[in-house]
Amino acid sequence: MSTITLQVSAGSHHREFCPVSVRFLADTPLLKDAEAGGLELADTSGNPVACQWEALGEEVALHWIVDRLDAGESRNYILQRREEGTTPGSASASSAQGIRLIEKEHAVDIVIEGQLFTSYVFDPAVAKPYLGPIMGPYGESYTRLDFETREHPHHRSLWLAIGDVNDIDMWNEPKERHGKQIVTGFGEKAAGSVFARLTSTQNWCSYGGKPQLSETRTMTFYNTPGEGRFIDLDFVLTANGRVELGATKEAGPLGIRVAESMKAENGGVIRNSYGSVGEKECWGQRAVWCDYHGEVGGHTLGIAAFDHPDNADFPTYWHVRDYGLLAANNLYFLGGKLLQKGQSIRYKHRIYFHAGDTAASKVADKYQDYIHPPAVTWAEDGLRITQ
Repeated sequence: MSTITLQVSAGSHHREFCPVSVRFLADTPLLKDAEAGGLELADTSGNPVACQWEALGEEVALHWIVDRLDAGESRNYILQRREEGTTPGSASASSAQGIRLIEKEHAVDIVIEGQLFTSYVFDPAVAKPYLGPIMGPYGESYTRLDFETREHPHHRSLWLAIGDVNDIDMWNEPKERHGKQIVTGFGEKAAGSVFARLTSTQNWCSYGGKPQLSETRTMTFYNTPGEGRFIDLDFVLTANGRVELGATKEAGPLGIRVAESMKAENGGVIRNSYGSVGEKECWGQRAVWCDYHGEVGGHTLGIAAFDHPDNADFPTYWHVRDYGLLAANNLYFLGGKLLQKGQSIRYKHRIYFHAGDTAASKVADKYQDYIHPPAVTWAEDGLRITQ
């Protein structure tokens, strides 16, 4: 029976519950005319491994998660056709149920292994969509989502916004003057054993509804353990006309409001990739990542935001506050940005929700997983190809 041997090499970094992927030409002999459900992935001991296929035009990608692999080590996996008459192994359904997207009115729930992880909420009664709450492994939310608060009420869990778009405030929400993000539709809605992906399109408008920016937002959620989960954000902002993004500290575009008990004013800790600690050392400083952790429900939980090297003006400056704000912001510190009609700007971030402090949760290692993932090579019938 024809097989493909896949080898994952950790490289210089320790890997733990690390997403990996490999691409094949769609006409690769083993894959040609074979439905994804007719193939299975296993380790060399024959244990099934949860995997997920993705069609990419003339290519197909295979995704799975490496549980543990030490720096310098490699591990082999076997991809083969499932014998006729056999049923998929438990891993084909991702350990249990995998990730599901459950659509509701003005919201999509992201459910991992039967438990709510978060919701993408796009209620037109709210000025902008958000992700929240974001549930931790012990039943408490990592983030604040409080519609009764008077202190920064526009900080809803995890959102994207800018405080000055052609003089329109799309961060704060001054009554009858604030901007709006109006969802216009959804593109990709994919869910499976390894990840779920949701693509949302929205217009950033004046209060009266005149579009200023068009946005495509792609959110990817991974089926990793509750003590360490990721959301990848990839979003593109395109100018509908001439657009000035002002030099405002009320911006991210990425904004995260941590749980109240986590904030530094209640004993939490802010730490960046250079080892700076606290608002005084981290605010207004560049770093490739920034972590915010503290006590939530009697446990140490944290949120780390990663900046991708492909982003404009990398590494980003950080707008982080002891009162609980974690935001990536180049606009204030670099003097704003001008986009002509049709011009776009793209940002990519990974958000790591973790149990334990910065060191215990290995934030620095997780950042390397993001920017330097493990190398994957594969061989079919003795022919080795490097990914």
